[in-house]
Amino acid sequence: MSYWLHLHNTQPEQMVALARLAEEVGFEGVLGDDHWFMPAGSADHDPNERAPLRWDYVFPDLFVTGATILASTTRLKFGSCIMVLANRTNPFLVAKAAATLSRVSGDRFILGVGAGWMQDEYDMAGIDFKTRVPRTVEMIGILRKLWGEGPVSHEGRFFNFPPTYAEPRPIRPVPIYIGSVAPPALIRTGGIGDGWMGMTATLEELPGQIALINQGRQEAGREDAPFEFMIGLRPHADGTLPTLDDYRRSADLGITQHHFGPIEHMIGKIYPSYDEKRRVIEDFAERIIARA
Repeated sequence: MSYWLHLHNTQPEQMVALARLAEEVGFEGVLGDDHWFMPAGSADHDPNERAPLRWDYVFPDLFVTGATILASTTRLKFGSCIMVLANRTNPFLVAKAAATLSRVSGDRFILGVGAGWMQDEYDMAGIDFKTRVPRTVEMIGILRKLWGEGPVSHEGRFFNFPPTYAEPRPIRPVPIYIGSVAPPALIRTGGIGDGWMGMTATLEELPGQIALINQGRQEAGREDAPFEFMIGLRPHADGTLPTLDDYRRSADLGITQHHFGPIEHMIGKIYPSYDEKRRVIEDFAERIIARA
């Protein structure tokens, strides 16, 4: 079992210090979030978002953040949680940035992707929001082509290109984790992903979700391929935090990785200070990681 720290809504100047702290106390990696922008709504948060996501949340650029953190640590990994892949207009730019980050860090980058929920971003990119799922699937296939032996070509619904090189390629393909919740998306995740980057869940919810992912793996003939299951455990109904026993029970169900946070959701404060975040991180490391 490994643990990842979610650096949600983190000011850029705090990133390196929090990442170094995470490495010091035993986290496997840290995760950065992704939105191009947040439109100013009539309320202070988006009612469609499952978490209390305010419009003025901070979303540092994923690849700049990843490069900075990976250059400032030695063993810590960095992942996107999640990149809204389909509103990137060009898969070559994503493939090149991810491959470069993987090469310079010694394979310490994972690419978490999802279809996203905010139509405004798709409108700004000039991409039909209704096509986000098939576009995501096609772009994942293109990324894997571009990370393999070149030259490669592609003829698809959204992209076409002749035999092409896209150097540098990663030494090993960048792992692609897929963020999904709905049953069809969970099945699709098992069919095309290298891992699942789920949201927070209870122990009672996990068996059904894992079963759907494994259904997709089996239908795609990928049940023997390596696959990681990453989620965050939700606090109990009485507000108490998950215990070490809860994490061990999740491992028995098949979970291999956990993400911890976002911290502001846990402590009920939108913009906690670095010291407040540090105390929460150190407490989790002492209660869970050191005893795992």
